[in-house]
Amino acid sequence: MSAITQLRNPPRRRGMCPGVLAPMEVGDGLLVRVRVPAGVLPAASAARIAELGRRYGNGLVDLSHRGNLQLRGVAATDMAALIEELRALGYVSEDAESEAVRNVLTSPTAGLDGTAVLDVRPCALALDARLAADRDLHRLPPKFGWLVDGGGQATLFDSSTDVRFDAVAGAVDGPLFRVGLGGTVEGATVLGHCRPDDLVELAAALARTFLELRQTLAEPPRRMAGLVKALGVEVLRERMAGMLTGPLPPALARGSLPPPPVAVEGEAAAVPSPSQRGRVREGATSPTRLFLGPQPSWLGVAFPFGRLDVDRLEALAALTHEIRITPWRALLLAAPQEGAAETATALGGILDHHDIRLKLTACSGVTGCDVGTTDTHADGLAIAGRAAGLLEAVRMVHVSGCAKGCAHPGAADVTLTAREGVYDVALNAAPGGMPWRSGLTPDAAVAAVADLSVEELSRVR
Repeated sequence: MSAITQLRNPPRRRGMCPGVLAPMEVGDGLLVRVRVPAGVLPAASAARIAELGRRYGNGLVDLSHRGNLQLRGVAATDMAALIEELRALGYVSEDAESEAVRNVLTSPTAGLDGTAVLDVRPCALALDARLAADRDLHRLPPKFGWLVDGGGQATLFDSSTDVRFDAVAGAVDGPLFRVGLGGTVEGATVLGHCRPDDLVELAAALARTFLELRQTLAEPPRRMAGLVKALGVEVLRERMAGMLTGPLPPALARGSLPPPPVAVEGEAAAVPSPSQRGRVREGATSPTRLFLGPQPSWLGVAFPFGRLDVDRLEALAALTHEIRITPWRALLLAAPQEGAAETATALGGILDHHDIRLKLTACSGVTGCDVGTTDTHADGLAIAGRAAGLLEAVRMVHVSGCAKGCAHPGAADVTLTAREGVYDVALNAAPGGMPWRSGLTPDAAVAAVADLSVEELSRVR
């Protein structure tokens, strides 16, 4: 079973509504998030969701960084009918409490990638089901997240979450999961290792322990990293000792993981990791994920800003039996039909990791946000048309509809922040940062970025 929530742009920051039925407005109507367990969406379900988006929404579909689909422009009067249709498909939780905690991010290539350590779909689906069924766990904070990564070409090494299970090879009796608390694969605190069969029970025990220990603090943390910082990892390790494995091979005992894949010229298409963007390249090759374009078991397709429409979703569904939703705002078509790459390209899909449009990040702007005052997508594509040389040399240009930076709150090489129909342009800064140029019309801002040299950008640190 999957789930659905509505999002909005509240005064301070975009967030999840704790209920599944309360209508919440964004600039173009209701924004409906459809969660896909383990990221596996049958083609028939994708086609049906496209039909519902056409009937009840404005036809636009967004791909989120948490591996979800978002249907845009739903009218409040149509919400009940849409939810009933999605419930019939199995994509609505039975209650708001279980919906809020089922935040499980999973390797999108699980079962497709022969280089992965483990097919993690059974573990991820079992964890999703446990979170939905165990009412004790419904007390978790709504954004408390879980990650189950099998490794391989599309590793989730830089996705930050509260509890992560990263598959590692080398144990005598088969693969294990390295259990990390609070962060990316490099930044998380290592709790220990567990067997795949113990993952769900360990996760439930960790959740209960988190809920118990957070109440002992004057300011109960809402994220696992905060609890670890306040109490240390040993308290949790002692509580979980009976579920952690040992002794381990030396490499695993040190908590090591295989390095993330790195692309070189001529290898399969890849896109840079978001955590590696935001600074001018300085000679080193960035970690990448090798998943775009034709692969042995799938076809990877991205779209500018993670935005497509129901017609494109429906057309892509006709090319495969199953679509995988990735947290990198791209889709994977499993075992695609012959000619699928050409069709996807004709639909506007991006199959080449060198495509400069992948360097652009933008929120919905005035076309989809109640506080946006500029057409961020159009302005971003205008930059792609005029500043190809700059985009080839940097890792990210961010066009933000306001200073909140919903699409990317961190620093980018170039950040355009809109206010009252004009842009402030900052270099190597986050949205709202100290401007390099201010008060520019959209056309002037595009021209300023197009005229910016890599040398000038490099001088601003």
